[in-house]
Amino acid sequence: MINLIKISKHRLIINLILFISIMFFLITLFLKINYSSNKPIQPFGITTLKVMSNSMNPAIEKGNRIIIKKQKDYVIGDIITYINEDGNLITHRIIEKYGNEFITKGDNNNTKDNGQIKIEQIIGKVIFVLFN
Repeated sequence: MINLIKISKHRLIINLILFISIMFFLITLFLKINYSSNKPIQPFGITTLKVMSNSMNPAIEKGNRIIIKKQKDYVIGDIITYINEDGNLITHRIIEKYGNEFITKGDNNNTKDNGQIKIEQIIGKVIFVLFN
């Protein structure tokens, strides 16, 4: 009886380790298939990024971390992160809106960004800034 209990515990532990390993593999595979290298992973629509320029000073400084969240809609004044035509992530403020297309500008820039940003390009709205 005691040997049977020991065998059952060992089998349970082995099954648990196997289950966790398979789940880890499937989650990793899912993330690799569904997310390209230029688009950040967004569990629950939330992403954290490190700001690499001073274009949004004084609201957001180079080196700050930002938390962005996918929204159903965006309005003038929202600070958004989007993927530009070169595949780079840009975090700027919406200054004009035309349906589901937007014009953006960095707060510290003299001119607005080139072209209109389609809603499909937007990763999310900045909801929190973590200062250095």
